[in-house]
Amino acid sequence: MEGTLKEADPLRELIVDAAEVDRKAISEVLRGLVSIDGATGRLIMSPGYGALDSYKKVLIALLGRKAAHLLELPVSEVVPNKEFGELTGLPPGTSAPALKKLREIRLVTQDEDKSYYVPNAQMRHAIDYIVKGGQP
Repeated sequence: MEGTLKEADPLRELIVDAAEVDRKAISEVLRGLVSIDGATGRLIMSPGYGALDSYKKVLIALLGRKAAHLLELPVSEVVPNKEFGELTGLPPGTSAPALKKLREIRLVTQDEDKSYYVPNAQMRHAIDYIVKGGQP
């Protein structure tokens, strides 16, 4: 009888594999915008990436690095400020204000070394921002 109660528990419908959900969400938002070199973890921006605004470019780059890290490629998901130009193709005068604003609205975070990343708790919000748009 106890086994039947557990199976009928409507709360069980809420149980998901969070790692799988996160990987799927990242994959869906990055598809068509960025590819990842399987040997180095380097991001290769697709033509669709160029049409994005600077906020979305920064988020795509950070989510791309998170994806490479999750794939256990030799890169960190945390990106130092000085690497953003190379990573995103944006000049510092564009990437720095975008990072600052995204940090203010808590879509990105800085670690103790002042490097940036999308925290797991904010990943869904960052993806929603990319998909649905809006202004930070």
